[in-house]
Amino acid sequence: MTGQSELITELAAQFRSVGIESPECDARILVEEVARGGAVTAEAGQKIRQLAGRRLRREPLQYILGKAWFMELELEVTPAVLIPRPETELLAEEAIKRLPHGGALLDLGTGSGAIALSVAQARPDCRVTGVDLSQDALSVARRNRDRYILKNVELILSDLDAAVTSRRFDFVAANLPYVTEEEYSALSPEVHDFEPVMALTAPEAGLALMRRAAARLPMLLNAGGVAMFELAPAQAAPVKAMFEAAGLSRVEIRRDLCGRDRFVAGQIEVSKASN
Repeated sequence: MTGQSELITELAAQFRSVGIESPECDARILVEEVARGGAVTAEAGQKIRQLAGRRLRREPLQYILGKAWFMELELEVTPAVLIPRPETELLAEEAIKRLPHGGALLDLGTGSGAIALSVAQARPDCRVTGVDLSQDALSVARRNRDRYILKNVELILSDLDAAVTSRRFDFVAANLPYVTEEEYSALSPEVHDFEPVMALTAPEAGLALMRRAAARLPMLLNAGGVAMFELAPAQAAPVKAMFEAAGLSRVEIRRDLCGRDRFVAGQIEVSKASN
């Protein structure tokens, strides 16, 4: 048997040698997930080294383990969905805070269901609808929903809001593809080689899907409803202009915890909600 600390040190050195950004953390998580706090048996050690080989090929740790953590949830993730990012928790938190009692949330591009399910768990009084263009992504989201028995969540195959045009919502959250084609080629191997390109990139400098979604907000939001999109810092000003062109008020750019422009939020006035 091998001691956990000894194996973590060994794996961290290997991870560091190939440019992995958090070698010690990844090594510790991998060892602890397999050993479960006990000694590393020969069988466990073999499994750990096998999984470490995948990480050395730069496969994301979350795909290797088949799960990721987002707010209070442990979510299944597969290469059919993006790995939820910590900054996206701010979007979910804003929805939880701003939804009225008994309100309705639309999550555009739900992926693993991170935003939709986190809001549904925190606000069981609300109705949550998540849409995605990928059937494989929705299968992952449905398994995550069913694991937590979130009966207030509906997950629908849809190109943006095409399948929900007869409904109105009090909050529209969107973490849509926004990486430009030029940026995509420069992404880390973990992202470029393993995460679904369909969920990452968009034409028109990454703005195409957000432009379509922003134009539809007056038809999607109830009077007084709020929309909030996650984006890259360089896209904040253009998306703010899209929200304003759509007639939203109180439009503002918000920063993530690192101080980067990361979100645009706006509200539909009572007089501007479309019939």
